[in-house]
Amino acid sequence: MKFKYNENVKPPIPKIKVKIWAPKIRGYELELMVDTGFSGGILIPYRLYDELKLTLVEVPSRYFGILPVGIPIMLHTALTEVSIEKLKFKVHVHSHPLIKKKLAGRELLNQLKILLNGPKRELEIL
Repeated sequence: MKFKYNENVKPPIPKIKVKIWAPKIRGYELELMVDTGFSGGILIPYRLYDELKLTLVEVPSRYFGILPVGIPIMLHTALTEVSIEKLKFKVHVHSHPLIKKKLAGRELLNQLKILLNGPKRELEIL
């Protein structure tokens, strides 16, 4: 599987397409920027988290994020299944009303064998 980098940011950033299996919407397609600095599974804006009804499958554990300015925030966290084409994984999906980005973090990425081909601006899942 190959995915093109997002060329709208400088420098270009690798991205992947996933489907989130949520309580009310099955197989919601989402494009995520790859961020190895994010330790969680997936990070999405709270509006989308609420729309997918992930509040119905939240976990009791507390997860925290750190805003770029260094302020810690408690994240809403749900455990659900995501798929990348035929591959399926259980991962945590995190959100907070201050979050605007859509990221794939290490919890998901560490389950994959990935080749980043910067010159071709391409991410390949092997």
